[in-house]
Amino acid sequence: NTASESSYKNIDQILLDEEGQPLINRAIQGTYPPGSTFKIVVAAAGLENKIIDENFTVEDTGVLRVGDFSFSNWYFTQYGKTDGEVNVVKAIKRSNDIFFYKLGELVGVDKLSVFAEKFGLGQTLGIDLDGEAKGLVPSRSWKEKTIGEQWFLGDTYHYGIGQGFLLVTPLQVNAWTQVIANGGTLYQPHLLKSSKFKVQSSKLLSEKTLSLIRQGMVESCSPGGVAWPLFELKVKGKLLTVACKTGTAEHGGKESLPHAWITLFAPADNPQIVVTVLSESSGEGSNIAAPIAKKILEYYFIQR
Repeated sequence: NTASESSYKNIDQILLDEEGQPLINRAIQGTYPPGSTFKIVVAAAGLENKIIDENFTVEDTGVLRVGDFSFSNWYFTQYGKTDGEVNVVKAIKRSNDIFFYKLGELVGVDKLSVFAEKFGLGQTLGIDLDGEAKGLVPSRSWKEKTIGEQWFLGDTYHYGIGQGFLLVTPLQVNAWTQVIANGGTLYQPHLLKSSKFKVQSSKLLSEKTLSLIRQGMVESCSPGGVAWPLFELKVKGKLLTVACKTGTAEHGGKESLPHAWITLFAPADNPQIVVTVLSESSGEGSNIAAPIAKKILEYYFIQR
């Protein structure tokens, strides 16, 4: 295939493009709200702090109201439907906002932020490239100092679904997905294949927590879940079981399309590859990011 003609006619156009910003390495320098991909971390925080277990459930009411403000689940907003009783596995499978609003409230902003930092958020991971961004992990004190306002329950609800003040790099999303895939270890990312891996943190999660989150991620990529392009994915005639979490992250005003995310590993029972896709200002994660991830998986397992 021949390359398409560049929209840039000279180097000056590249350097002066403040909107497209083509020279930014988005994987390590771009910071974004992670949307529902962050529900992996919230679920882990609730389970590891023994705030919830596999038997804990929340009734999906479609909408939560706090004073004059309402916080809805995407399924209710789009289809007028609810998911009924939701436990942590089903919450990940269905990306249920009501569950994670309530779980964020139970965990609390400060405890959630401490846990997020254990996953490498709010700091550089140390990849061997210049310019890695830290992102932002909010807290009560941060908001009071930076914005001059107290932390509200609505802020916690937004935080619980990966919105609000939280900012991450795609590399950080990939890193916390690796933690689930590899059994609880956060590694320093490195560009070249090597037998030497520098461990940042180990034994971050119990086997029980890992098992529940993995189950939810597998079901998210299976019929009844939300990542429809990855349902019953076959490579070389065999079913490839994928563990994934989509995200649709709002930003800017109502006129802006959301960022589309998906983060996954495959095969789910013996991971070989971790893929994180971000498509800026493009739509829903399941509709936009998941088909891209599918092409990557097909290339990795079939064509390479």
